[in-house]
Amino acid sequence: MPSAGMRSRLQPLRFRARAELFIQLAAMEDGGLPLSKALALVQLPGGAEDRLARMRQSLALGFDVGDAGLRSGLFTSWEASLIRTAFNAGNAGHVYRRLATLYGGRAERLAAMKSRLMMPAAMLLVAIFVQPLPRLIAGSLSVARYASEGLMQVVALCGLGFFLTEVPQRGGLEGAPRRMWDRLIALIPRFGPMQERRGVRDFLEGLALLVEAGMPILDALPLATAQVRTAELRQRLSCVRPSIESGASFTLALGAVSFRGRARAIALIGPGEASGSLADMLMRYVDMETSDIESFDDAVAVWTPRLVYLISALSIGYGIVHGGAFLPALPPDAQ
Repeated sequence: MPSAGMRSRLQPLRFRARAELFIQLAAMEDGGLPLSKALALVQLPGGAEDRLARMRQSLALGFDVGDAGLRSGLFTSWEASLIRTAFNAGNAGHVYRRLATLYGGRAERLAAMKSRLMMPAAMLLVAIFVQPLPRLIAGSLSVARYASEGLMQVVALCGLGFFLTEVPQRGGLEGAPRRMWDRLIALIPRFGPMQERRGVRDFLEGLALLVEAGMPILDALPLATAQVRTAELRQRLSCVRPSIESGASFTLALGAVSFRGRARAIALIGPGEASGSLADMLMRYVDMETSDIESFDDAVAVWTPRLVYLISALSIGYGIVHGGAFLPALPPDAQ
């Protein structure tokens, strides 16, 4: 069997494209269509035809479904491991539907965030060019500097928009930028704790899907831990696997890790592990956490535009008052 070799350097597909991919693959799997033929019929937004063609070529060369998807850039590392396990267990269609639901939800949340931020972004653009306008009229600001400063702020605003909407879909930040971002978020009340809850949710969600697909928990834990973006939390969760290897149950190993929501997690996961329904209880906890996280995101989405409007109005007012363009001025010989 060929080895996977070097993985694709392409960025992961956007959430919407991934949701569409797995929706179509699930439908074709249910219809009994072989994967190689299904891939020839898949239609994806964003120009993913080259990735689909490369995956078909890799399958024809003898690579398994996970390695082929990874080499072509169609799957992420975690998706490749999950789908490979699902194929071996004979439940690929179920996993496709799970992934379609997962990425469909993320795409909807991102689209809602974009929609809600459109008006605040427009207000900021107006503020960028209106705030220094009195100084331009008064002659204390040249046209060239007015234009250059405005364009620089527009570029910064566009960069922020790209960061908020595209970076999360493409694997997130890595290395030093990621560590700086984590430290910044940790300093903000409410946002820091919620960031930790997101990380634990992602870890348990990834673990539940892998275990549900048929992967042994000791093999699934490193893959699920890799889903956690925050380095400090990832290090804490990496202790779960050694504890299980030493003879502890998953519930006891997870209970030894400090994280927000631990009591509720253990209360659900413990009975699930004891009754042999660990994956189901993990997903139940994930659903509860997701509901809380989405409620927090909704509150942020409601208040962020209001704060942006307030800041923009204050900025425009400050520029008018201190610019002096619309205030009466004494003639030069009277000063």
